[in-house]
Amino acid sequence: MNSAERSEDVDRVVSMLRSALPVTTGRCVLREVRVGDVEAVHAYRGLPEVTRYLGHPPLSREQVAELVAGWRRDRAAVTVVCEQDGQVVGDVRVWCRPSAAMRPATTRHVDAGLGYAFHPAVHGQGLATESAGTVLELVLGPGGVRRVTARVFAPATASARLLARLGFTQDGCDRAAVLAPDGLSWWDDQLWSRLGAPARMP
Repeated sequence: MNSAERSEDVDRVVSMLRSALPVTTGRCVLREVRVGDVEAVHAYRGLPEVTRYLGHPPLSREQVAELVAGWRRDRAAVTVVCEQDGQVVGDVRVWCRPSAAMRPATTRHVDAGLGYAFHPAVHGQGLATESAGTVLELVLGPGGVRRVTARVFAPATASARLLARLGFTQDGCDRAAVLAPDGLSWWDDQLWSRLGAPARMP
């Protein structure tokens, strides 16, 4: 299967997700990120308690502007923001890639990665579960994605609990994979996944 054909399969999933938005859940509206969301996204991605386990330090407003611009340029991914009472309080990002196959086998299946971040003001309210779960069902259902993966640093226990609630299974652990921000300890990197419906096409 050539790269153009593989790209079409990723495009199909991304197009489906974009066309399904916005979605209204019980407590929030999920929509694609906009340029005008920079200030709201900076309000939480600029906080150390949010970025501690995201692999980067707190972001400046300029860095968030670059981040949002990059999200919007990425044709293989969709970034969804959670809007509650008219205020963006978190984001859920899904990036797609062709499923792996060993030659001579080929496949048109698509895998996806999942990431998320939410403002501390809404932690513990179930909004992350509600938002990520809704996006996940779209991706695995109408989107037809074969498998969704996520990586979590071991100290991020709240994130691991969220994935478990969403039906993910911890597949393994990359031990002592990254040096922590303190420059002293090494964090394990947990590997999680959730499978979609049984595959029907190669």
